[in-house]
Amino acid sequence: SGLTAAYRLFRSGHRVLVLEASSRAGGLIQTLEQDGFIAEAGPNTFPSTASHILELCQELNLQPQVAQAAHRRYLFLQGRLVALPHNPLSFLTSPVLSFAGKLRLLQEPWIAKSDAEDSSVAEFFTRRLGAESVQNLIDPFISGIYAGDIQRLSLPAVFPKLWEWEQATGSILKGMLRQAKQKRGTKGSRMKLLSFPCGLQTLTDALARALPMEMLRLNASVRRLERHAEMYTVHLASGETLHARRLVLATPAFVSAALLADLAPTVSRELADIPYPSLTVVHTGFQARELPHPLDGFGFLIPRKENVPLLGSIWASSLFPNRVPPGKILLSNFIGGAHAPELAHAPAEHIQQLVVESLEKVFKPKSKLSPGFCRVLSYSQAIPQYSLGHVSRVRKIEAKLKRLPNLTLCGNYLHGISLEHCVQWGLNAVKDIG
Repeated sequence: SGLTAAYRLFRSGHRVLVLEASSRAGGLIQTLEQDGFIAEAGPNTFPSTASHILELCQELNLQPQVAQAAHRRYLFLQGRLVALPHNPLSFLTSPVLSFAGKLRLLQEPWIAKSDAEDSSVAEFFTRRLGAESVQNLIDPFISGIYAGDIQRLSLPAVFPKLWEWEQATGSILKGMLRQAKQKRGTKGSRMKLLSFPCGLQTLTDALARALPMEMLRLNASVRRLERHAEMYTVHLASGETLHARRLVLATPAFVSAALLADLAPTVSRELADIPYPSLTVVHTGFQARELPHPLDGFGFLIPRKENVPLLGSIWASSLFPNRVPPGKILLSNFIGGAHAPELAHAPAEHIQQLVVESLEKVFKPKSKLSPGFCRVLSYSQAIPQYSLGHVSRVRKIEAKLKRLPNLTLCGNYLHGISLEHCVQWGLNAVKDIG
């Protein structure tokens, strides 16, 4: 978000200075290269519908790469990998739900809408689709995106479109059909997942290179903010002070909360209340012959009832075959999250063992798995959670910030967590500045 905002401001003729606390720009977007493997430390892809990112790519002369086999997804259910249905006919024959579960889901158009102002993801989908759909599909899907707890996440914040459909039509299905009818006649191709041949860091590196050297300062940690008259004073950890007429805070909610503790105490408290569960990403590389599965898809998710500690796995080498040496495969695995926060503090060797044992339960190889390549990346504060009350919290934050002119917040803790949202809110911050 910060690099996008700075790039657009610079291109619009503004004097800009980016203060980056770490030794590299790009935040959690980082691509690792080791032993011929290319792995992502943060997000993996973005959709072909992300118009703002595609516009940046065009301006920066970047050519996105289309992920292969991304349309097929798997679920580990009742001890085996099951392909998720991709059309109504395959849904009817799929084992992902029992016959009773399918009948309950088909009742959705006749379920009464809620009059509540907020609803948890669990309550909303249990009411509309039934408990089995939530247990087998919704819970693992949300764990794969947020690493969160569906009992605590707010449906209007996480899936605003679904909330809008229920309020407008009384049904998810009716809302979906209405939108399809409105779009009828417009040309469009199937959505694809994209990255770059050398990973997503290609984008953040290009944004950083597009800024003059004097406009990007690394290892420049900010400790405190003050406001005098119409100017902001920025106190750095080095003891240096800087002065600016406009500020954009493109930092995580907990960092922004600390920086705004004196300037905007109410906003600071609201930001500090946005939770960030821990998450560990474990990249494992194997010989392709070790796994008795074609890995013909994006990856798999695991419902919690299966009692496997793994949240899911992305089959990175199936999406981008150029990222591994010949004859090798790369799996990007996720473990921890809101339901197992203690794993964030476990030794890397223990995490690796849990992941390998989980993969053995899923794939059932003929012999024990021993990754030839492994990287364990633990994040104590990983993904912001849009917990119950998030929509009203954001409204309160934005209302209070109006008392601080020329100060803008942007990031993935307000209106959307994806890379696409990060770019969009970086651009919106520029609009606020004018």
